Amino acid sequence: MYIFFSLLAGCLVILCISINGRLAIKVGLIQAGITNYLVGLICSIVYFIITSNGLPIDFLYSSIPFYYFLGGVVGSVIMLLNSIIINNLSAVYVTVLVFIGQLSIGVFIDYLQAGDLPVGKVIGGMLILAGLNVYIKGGERTDLTHDKMEV
Repeated sequence: MYIFFSLLAGCLVILCISINGRLAIKVGLIQAGITNYLVGLICSIVYFIITSNGLPIDFLYSSIPFYYFLGGVVGSVIMLLNSIIINNLSAVYVTVLVFIGQLSIGVFIDYLQAGDLPVGKVIGGMLILAGLNVYIKGGERTDLTHDKMEV
């Protein structure tokens, strides 16, 4: 089930990047970001109310370290960067390049948490990167860019 959810999340990330990129063309980068997070906040609040008994906010006053709340800041930066790049690179290349970044930081985080780096993960990561490189070089286009999307 978690594998399916992971695949679905990956598909939705690229769909979200494409939608936000087009919105940024129409209304501007910052306005697209505000719209994205405002709608997300409203949906999150509705989901929270439906799945819980009320709206307790005592988690804000608990002993959660402040840096755990920085996910929203990082999410905003990701959304802004993706809205910029999706209008200058094709969706396939954005997907591949974002995946390379995710793979790299994933290996680094695993290393920090486990204290060691299994050889199998390093070899697997290198094989994935080699495959992505072959995919990029084997494409019909010789550059990563595409014409601006018509909206």
